[in-house]
Amino acid sequence: MSNEREVSRMFIRYMQQVLRNERINIHQKYLKRIKETPLEDWLLEEIAEPGHLEDYVLNNDEVAHLESFIEDERLATAIATLSTADKMVLYQYYYSELNDVEIGSRTGKTSQGVNKRRRRALARIKEAYENM
Repeated sequence: MSNEREVSRMFIRYMQQVLRNERINIHQKYLKRIKETPLEDWLLEEIAEPGHLEDYVLNNDEVAHLESFIEDERLATAIATLSTADKMVLYQYYYSELNDVEIGSRTGKTSQGVNKRRRRALARIKEAYENM
């Protein structure tokens, strides 16, 4: 039983790292775009359209289909099994880097409820991932 628990913990840590890496990949693509755009054009774009960086933030409809933004097909298939609420919590935690209290205040849930939803979502991903 203890060994199974340790394997579950290891898998959850692995999944957390995968989700963080996906966020880093998106950020690096964004940085590449910045480097490819001349500074003057970038500043003019910011003046013309303040806050255009929000284009890289997913809206609620896009979060509902979070799996389409993940490059690892097996992980994407596992995430597709989650509810929209689960995907939203994972997105806010791993991509937006919000903590449980911040997510809870945005969604009207307690931090414990958010933490529990996140842990259950990771367990569901693990189960779906293993059953493929």
